[in-house]
Amino acid sequence: LKPLRNAKKKKKKKRNAALLMMTALLFFSLAGLFFSRKHRPFSSVSSHQNNDQKGSSDDAKEEEPSSLSSSSAGERSALLEKKENEKEVQKKTERYECPDVHKNCEYDGAVVLDGVAVGPTKSISDCCEKCANTSGCNVYVFCDESWCKGQCWLKRVENPDVERPKLRNGATEGDANVPWTSGMLMKDFVKSENVGEEGGGETRVKTLKEQVSIQTPVGKFTIHLKPEWHRKSVEYLTDLAETENACQGKSCKLYRVEPGFLVQGVLRSFVVRANKETFQFQKLMEYGDVGWAGGSAGPDFFVYLGEKPATWLKFDHTIWGTVEDPASLEVLEKIVKTDSHTPGGPNTMRFLKEEMPISVL
Repeated sequence: LKPLRNAKKKKKKKRNAALLMMTALLFFSLAGLFFSRKHRPFSSVSSHQNNDQKGSSDDAKEEEPSSLSSSSAGERSALLEKKENEKEVQKKTERYECPDVHKNCEYDGAVVLDGVAVGPTKSISDCCEKCANTSGCNVYVFCDESWCKGQCWLKRVENPDVERPKLRNGATEGDANVPWTSGMLMKDFVKSENVGEEGGGETRVKTLKEQVSIQTPVGKFTIHLKPEWHRKSVEYLTDLAETENACQGKSCKLYRVEPGFLVQGVLRSFVVRANKETFQFQKLMEYGDVGWAGGSAGPDFFVYLGEKPATWLKFDHTIWGTVEDPASLEVLEKIVKTDSHTPGGPNTMRFLKEEMPISVL
């Protein structure tokens, strides 16, 4: 009978030990679950978000704990800024798509940046993107042949909404001998409008300014406008002076000086309609006279600083103003003495070593 009681006691002890072990395991499991929930690491995007929530996770911001360090906050701010920049670049790319591309033709136009200034370019798409990001450019040409590989020239025409750029050297589009590919963007131009608009039954007459000031880094000089010499040119100068941001970047600048002869520059605008007319006024240019350069209608202009009338220029230039007051003439003579050089060698055109941006006031 005694051995039987001892066996029952042993069996009861084993059952109690097993029950105690199971209770301990259950306790530690519950404790681990509790602490893992309480001390979970911070995450900006929860692991249980579904696909719909994930699509908007870039814009959604989960509240951060107050204990987040300043360095982590800085990294998060930099990440958000990077995403905003990427979105901006994507918008710009979408805005200036480049569908109007023509192979075996070279568009002509006023040069905004030549191939050297633009630098090596991989493709016509890259050339188009550079045009899209360059003020004043709305025509681009790219060459992928061995002798001109990677050249991208940025140009502009005044009215791309009504005119297609001309082809250089009289070539025809699709000529296999032309290694260039060209395209055009509808940007940086003044939209065409009817000339001679009427208001109230009468043709509106534009009020012209009597003078404009050209602001330079070394001072300003005043041009007295002469509509009796050429009204259309004076209208253009009036618009430049009255239009906000008419000159952008270096669209207006001085770039050439010749002692005893001239100061030359360009008055180009992307928001003011360009002058298209010339007039061979029967007057020789005299000291201080201002006109369009090269017998053109602009936008390149020059101030004549020769002591005697320019007989060799004859009547080839459209003259539209004059610099008269001593202070303005002194500024011009100071510009002539600015550092310049003749990159083409002796007895060639003299250019400023650093072009001067200018504005019209």
